[in-house]
Amino acid sequence: MQIETRTFDDLVIVTTVHRFTAAERTGLLVGDFIVSFASCAPSAALEDRELLQTLKRTDWLTVLRGGILFRLAFSEGLDGLEFEAATPAELIDIPTGATWPLYWGGVQSNGDMILIPEDLSCFWTFFPPFLYARFRQWQMLTATVLIWCVSYLSGGIVIFIIAYAATVILPLLTGSNLLREASTKQGYLARGSYAIASHSLAAALEIATANTIKESREVAKRPKVPNGEA
Repeated sequence: MQIETRTFDDLVIVTTVHRFTAAERTGLLVGDFIVSFASCAPSAALEDRELLQTLKRTDWLTVLRGGILFRLAFSEGLDGLEFEAATPAELIDIPTGATWPLYWGGVQSNGDMILIPEDLSCFWTFFPPFLYARFRQWQMLTATVLIWCVSYLSGGIVIFIIAYAATVILPLLTGSNLLREASTKQGYLARGSYAIASHSLAAALEIATANTIKESREVAKRPKVPNGEA
């Protein structure tokens, strides 16, 4: 994967994302910088909001959050979104020359985020405890370790191998659907379909998203100072 470092002179910043709207379900947050609306430049979208209605449902938003560049699908549209012109961003590393993997995004009420890849690596599926620990599925992790321990203590190595094979086959057959369903049961609400250059950046984006949500809530709680007062 190649890296290109550059600045962006044409940006908009998200100022409002109304609750229970398509923009919220898309995964946008207040404070996000939008680099492009598919092939539509941010400045053009500022001058003519109707341009956004011409975007196809297969197009992507390119977004900058916490210094991390990623893409968001907006198949539901952008109703509920407000934005304004922003100052140019500082130098940003942009991964190029590779297909960006797709992720399902979920956010809890406390702001915690989880990103689950659509295609799970065999490395993860052949080591279920690592898989469940990475995606914070603690109940599944506990159940898997318990099954292994009981099978080994009660039946020896042969029964353990059978139990191990069964726990490996489950994620192999179900793929990311298993993790998405488990995350939903843990209280993660679906918030967007993401394209991110690498798994390491996905982990960083989870942290940046949680921090962004926390900061926006702290700002919202601050008492508003009337105009003219210090």
